Amino acid sequence: MSEQSKHPLISVIVPVYNVEKYLERCVKSILLQTYDRLEIILVNDGSKDGSGKLCDELAKGDPRIVVLHKENGGASSARNAGLDLAHGEYIGFVDSDDWIAPDMYEYCLRAIDAHDAQVVQTECALVRSEAEAVKQEPEQVEVYAGKDILQYYMLSTTRSGGYSVCRCLFARELLMGIRFREGKTCEDIDYKYKALARAEKMVVTNLKKYFYFQSVGSVSTSGLRAKNFDLYDAADELCKLTKDEPYGDIRRLGEIKKARTALAMLSQMAYFGISDPTLDKKTMVKRFTKEHRQNLKLLLGAPIPVSRKLLSVMFAINYQMTELAVKIAKKIF
Repeated sequence: MSEQSKHPLISVIVPVYNVEKYLERCVKSILLQTYDRLEIILVNDGSKDGSGKLCDELAKGDPRIVVLHKENGGASSARNAGLDLAHGEYIGFVDSDDWIAPDMYEYCLRAIDAHDAQVVQTECALVRSEAEAVKQEPEQVEVYAGKDILQYYMLSTTRSGGYSVCRCLFARELLMGIRFREGKTCEDIDYKYKALARAEKMVVTNLKKYFYFQSVGSVSTSGLRAKNFDLYDAADELCKLTKDEPYGDIRRLGEIKKARTALAMLSQMAYFGISDPTLDKKTMVKRFTKEHRQNLKLLLGAPIPVSRKLLSVMFAINYQMTELAVKIAKKIF
């Protein structure tokens, strides 16, 4: 057996944009992996701070780091550029303000070997600092094959972070020829579906190996912005991909994902308000409430938590009442 087959190269793609404050923490977590046959591709996506310079400095300290400087095109563009450079038999993604567990990739490779799989998905933890204690549950591993992979994935998109590519290690052949949609956010949603559609076997673990950093004012904890409308594009793409799929509930789950978009917009406004001055609250509430009411029946029959169904009913009845209830709940809890 060749050295390469025993110890395959893993390419880790890291889009970098104005993250000078966090970049070293991210890269350090990759450099200190217990599995060290890595190619770490830092794609400086036209950063305006010192991130580009820091990328070059980090590369001087370890030959496994490759740096690409490019004009700003967004995270999707940076990931695509990284894929063009990647040589690894396996490919992982890490966002530059996040970090990974020391054994993330060793664990994934062991799971791939043990189950003859092409992709492994770990659990992620939402954290606000490295010092934050993260509780790990007893290990549970599930293995999916064939169309059951897509069935599982579509169900997982009903949970937060279920569609992130950063939680996964992919065999290279799953990703070849697939591109992230550029100029948009939420691009993982349809990209991951396309990749998983090629997989014969997938391993899913409940162990938290990826740490998603949530800073104050991050996109996921801020008011509604024009960029959030990209979720419509992503949900529409996913719906198109699943509309002719007869297996299981895949097609229906695609419709549910699209139907949940208006609910997501209403929820973000109620929880965090509106951060974009170009968006008029009255107009947004009217638009999303009308759309949400049309989707209510589908959502009530969907495999989503009862709490979300209750919230769906409340938004359909009256947005202002629901917003007030949310604000009171936030103060209490």
